[in-house]
Amino acid sequence: MSTIYNKMLSTKDKPILSIIIPAYNEEAYIAPTLAAAFAATRRYEGESEIIVVDNNSTDQTRAIATASGAKVIFEAKNQIARARNAGAQAARGQCLVFVDADTLLEGDILDKVATNMADGKVIGGGAWTEPDLAGGSAWLFKYGVNMLLALGNVTVGPFLYCDREAFLRVGGFDETLYAAEEFSLARRLKEEARKQQKQWRIIKFHPGHRIITSSRKFGRFGGLGMALSNAHLLWNTQRKLRNKDECGFWYAQRKPK
Repeated sequence: MSTIYNKMLSTKDKPILSIIIPAYNEEAYIAPTLAAAFAATRRYEGESEIIVVDNNSTDQTRAIATASGAKVIFEAKNQIARARNAGAQAARGQCLVFVDADTLLEGDILDKVATNMADGKVIGGGAWTEPDLAGGSAWLFKYGVNMLLALGNVTVGPFLYCDREAFLRVGGFDETLYAAEEFSLARRLKEEARKQQKQWRIIKFHPGHRIITSSRKFGRFGGLGMALSNAHLLWNTQRKLRNKDECGFWYAQRKPK
């Protein structure tokens, strides 16, 4: 049904999409992320732009992003929320799509976003996300973790989309937070959606549109360590999320593949 609906929409009817990629020392990952993003925009029949926010990188991230043809802006303070907000401020799209710098967009995911936004009933949402793993771990994450997140209508960081005007009304990402800023934004957008009688919609797994994110943190911290590190923050006080020293899981120096 959604494919048929997409074909019925003219290019003029499709929203302009701004893909915003915050990046701090991501020279090992940013090139394939951008290649996948540009491939997704070429498949999308509407207008789009790709914005990379260089979050004070000290490696070749900015040079790689500039050479790709993406619009590159600079945010001096090394904080994910500020980088994402800087990208949103520079964006011209009616719909903002936030993508992590180590995450690949595949298939017609942007058309799926556009279809959701075009019906006027959706304020934003996320998508099922797969790790670049093989075997049991990949299946557990793809179906077990994503199913639990979908049941709770929870959106995770690698991919989030929303209406630009609604994003501005709720104040964007909370710049007092150094982590979990996407949960805070999603909560406020869901509240805004209820006021407008709209929905927060998770795009579920389909072979025609996939979000594949790096499992590098498994390697650095181990699967158990990663889970404990996230739980330590997300199920504790907001004070810890406002202290960068407590959020080393997100701000540890990037290492090459």
